[in-house]
Amino acid sequence: MRPSPAEHLLIDARNPKNGKLDAQRVAAAFGMTLRELAQTLNRDASGLSKHPTSDSLQAPLHDLETIGLQLRDVFGELSVGRMWLRAPNPVLGGRAPITYLLEQQPIAVRRLLLLAETGMPT
Repeated sequence: MRPSPAEHLLIDARNPKNGKLDAQRVAAAFGMTLRELAQTLNRDASGLSKHPTSDSLQAPLHDLETIGLQLRDVFGELSVGRMWLRAPNPVLGGRAPITYLLEQQPIAVRRLLLLAETGMPT
């Protein structure tokens, strides 16, 4: 089976009019509030709301898109990945993986997902 040409895009996170990553859509894709996304990006929530497809947001939103793609790949569906992000995790001492995003440590989430891909419990 041939991969989709858009497989590298998190379609739900992009603005259908201009194709850019959209802060409001990224928040929704991750099951986050705009305030949580602002905390994750170390930005102001009102700025994200006013200018959700700002050029200055594209790089940090792309980093989250990459995590979203990993969530989709590891769990088969992004909706299951959202549940994993929010669920208290025994491997993390009861912390939910989303806390690492909120603490601006996305690399920790990427590492957990890499372990999950290789079959390690996460």
